[in-house]
Amino acid sequence: MQQSEEEHFQELYRRHRDALTAYVRRRAPTQAVEDIVADTFLVCWRRRDRVPLDALPWLYAVALKTLANDRRKRAHAESAAVASSPPGFVEPLPVGDPLLAVAFAGLGERDREVLCLVAWEGLALHEAADVLGCSAVACRVRLHRAKRRLAEQLADVETNPAARQRPLPEGATQ
Repeated sequence: MQQSEEEHFQELYRRHRDALTAYVRRRAPTQAVEDIVADTFLVCWRRRDRVPLDALPWLYAVALKTLANDRRKRAHAESAAVASSPPGFVEPLPVGDPLLAVAFAGLGERDREVLCLVAWEGLALHEAADVLGCSAVACRVRLHRAKRRLAEQLADVETNPAARQRPLPEGATQ
């Protein structure tokens, strides 16, 4: 028996809600997580005819755009001083190794994102590429460069005591 569109969407929601919520929770302020997840599934419902069979990377890509929209909306609503600060990075830093946390925090947002998609979200390169809106080859290059920069940051933090005092990105948690 064929599923109705609503049943198919409900199954998609049940299957991916927890993973999507965890993904958003690592990237957004606590008070915004539910709204961003809801907005992501709203886009999924509106574009249900475009959702691929492997929906999770597609949902991550939608969530990434929803997160960017949310950050812009928050920056616009906040005072000029807060809006001029760096983007609200709330990705938790690696736990258990303070030097790695400082090195990770020293990376740019693009490097952190590709590392998180592959290492923390467990996506394959082609899935991470879908989320990032690039080819698998470009994603492989980004990942390689991000790993190299992380290794360089870690070496700097390990050998340079002053580097250990770098401020963490705004909103980052250990």
